[in-house]
Amino acid sequence: MVRQKGARLLARFEQLRRQFPSTIRQVRGIGMMFGIELTRPADRDVVFCRENGLLINCTQENIIRLLPPLTVSEKETDFAVATLTRSFLVK
Repeated sequence: MVRQKGARLLARFEQLRRQFPSTIRQVRGIGMMFGIELTRPADRDVVFCRENGLLINCTQENIIRLLPPLTVSEKETDFAVATLTRSFLVK
C-alpha cells in the first residue's frame, strides 16, 4: 500500500516537473520521501506552502523535501500537489 502511494505521488511530482520545466530541475523519491530540485532558491515556496497549510522544508537552498506520513490520504496528496502548483505560479 505504501509503495503504491509513493509511486502515485512521485508520478504526480513528475507531472509537475513537466508542467514547470523552467522551475523544476529534477524530482527524486524513494518510498514516501521526496525531493524536488528547483532551478532557483526554494525559500519562497516554503513560506507560501506554510502560509497555505502545507508543511515542507528546504535543503541545499533549492531542494524541496517532502516527508508525508505513511497514512496520507489521496485528498491530502491532492492538496499538497495543488499547493505546490500554486507556489510555482507565484512570481
